[in-house]
Amino acid sequence: MALSQSEIDDLVDDLYEAYETKTAIKPVSDDTEFTTEEAYTVQSRVFDRIHDEDNRRIGHKLGLVSEAKQEQLGILEPIFAPVIEEMVLDENVIPTEELIAPRIEAEIGLIIDEDVPEPVTTADVLSATRAVVPVAEVLESRYQGWTIPSAQDVIADLTSASYVIVGESLANVTDVDLPMESVVVSVNGEIEETGVGADIMGHPARAVSWLGNRLEDRDDGLSAGDLVMTGGITAAIDVEPGDVYHIEFGSIGSIEVRAA
Repeated sequence: MALSQSEIDDLVDDLYEAYETKTAIKPVSDDTEFTTEEAYTVQSRVFDRIHDEDNRRIGHKLGLVSEAKQEQLGILEPIFAPVIEEMVLDENVIPTEELIAPRIEAEIGLIIDEDVPEPVTTADVLSATRAVVPVAEVLESRYQGWTIPSAQDVIADLTSASYVIVGESLANVTDVDLPMESVVVSVNGEIEETGVGADIMGHPARAVSWLGNRLEDRDDGLSAGDLVMTGGITAAIDVEPGDVYHIEFGSIGSIEVRAA
């Protein structure tokens, strides 16, 4: 049964308040069954409250880009959400006091140089990509103890969006073997996670082409200037105050982040 307008309003209110107050709540699906499309409606309305003319959208983020993660949450496709300006940290310092239970993961970012009309292919994405950049995403769950029983819960919760750190180096996409691009994530000098671009749906640009086609269903699309975060290559690592996280890619650069 579809959610009523008042039920959707209540979910939006709860998740927006959790976002603003940094107070964890129970997963939405504990009390309410809802569809993937209803989850995106809730997500969109929460972002509309956060978004204003001084806090514009700058791109998109992907999640659940591996089959293992999709199977774990019972969904057979990735998930996505907007990225807005206030999520980008100007300094490589994670303000842990502003967060509930942050985690960090390494991602490959693509900067799109031109609008990409649907249908979108992997070749279209590569042709439209101006640069490849290293990205660190700081994830956050507004649910108590990172309890996420369904993909719909994650989608409604802004796809666990929090902060984004974009590396300074810009690589030409023709110079990068995206499926073979490696990454090593170290915490206080000790290696914690490794991965390669092929962990993202076999090819990061394939994930972005999927996104472009999926956005068309929501009267949206890949636009010139968009930063597209292609999804976590590595497992997310819990962030602890005082720790230093070093993300070293094979050819596109590195990022060092400190948790305050």
